[in-house]
Amino acid sequence: MGTAVAEKKTEEGKNLPAGQRDPWRDFGLMPLNRLRQEFDDLWNKYFTEMPALWNAERTDMRWAFGVEDTPDAYVITAEAPGFDLGDFDVELRGDQLVLQAKKSQEEKSSEQQSFTSTEFYRAMTIPDYVDADRIEAQYAKGVLTVMLPKTPDGKGRKIPVKG
Repeated sequence: MGTAVAEKKTEEGKNLPAGQRDPWRDFGLMPLNRLRQEFDDLWNKYFTEMPALWNAERTDMRWAFGVEDTPDAYVITAEAPGFDLGDFDVELRGDQLVLQAKKSQEEKSSEQQSFTSTEFYRAMTIPDYVDADRIEAQYAKGVLTVMLPKTPDGKGRKIPVKG
């Protein structure tokens, strides 16, 4: 019969292997660590979550993405504003559905040149009971919608509950 070695929890909630010391706590540096973490959070918020302050356009935003399971199909929606129909590439690679969009824009003036690139990439495994030959995609009003029709086996059947 073996014994398990317990892990020790630090004040920050991190697990340390048994016998290992936590320098932040052991040397009285917890307040300093907390201050550093608060500064990091503020820095990240200031420079990544509020780009309007720097007159910059966010190109790394994660779009709203959803999957709905309807009786006849899975419906995938991805909010992708600002793209044109030709910017999208939707592919089925084996059992992987790959959604991609890329838009690049270059602006030149006599004084400066700027380049902006916005990309979206999402890949997911689709179930065996999706009819791959009937998958459809459309883009309208800033939303990419992909319909994954189910095969008869994927639609399932109701099973009565007896009492």
